[in-house]
Amino acid sequence: MKNGTQNFLMEYEQTNTGKNTISVIEGNAHDWFQKLEIIDFELLLYKSYLQDYYSGKMRCEKSTINSFLSYICRYIEQNKFHLRTCLYYKNRISKIRECDDMECEQIYMEAHSLFKKRLQDHFIKIKRLKHQIISKTLVYSELKID
Repeated sequence: MKNGTQNFLMEYEQTNTGKNTISVIEGNAHDWFQKLEIIDFELLLYKSYLQDYYSGKMRCEKSTINSFLSYICRYIEQNKFHLRTCLYYKNRISKIRECDDMECEQIYMEAHSLFKKRLQDHFIKIKRLKHQIISKTLVYSELKID
């Protein structure tokens, strides 16, 4: 465990057990892109919900909700950055097929590991944000959950 987070395989990742390295990388990139698209939709949905909720609240509550909305907007921008980067990455994966030696392939594997680490960190942050959104939404909505 490092900085309160744990290293883990993303649920859709496979370990490379004899499979073609390129196929594994392509599969990871495809899955990451889909997950980022879903996150994009979810964050926009949460933002929209809070904006609708915000319109009917008193001034003191509006300040808190407005602050939270700007926090969500920062994550929306971060996610869009990761979406663009992932799309670019997906389009470049085919270059691995042009590698003639292990040194070339190793460069791509190192880049893949770095990209994977960045996305894992992003996914952990998004998971925490969703938890905050849900807990704050429950507080704001005054729902009673037994």
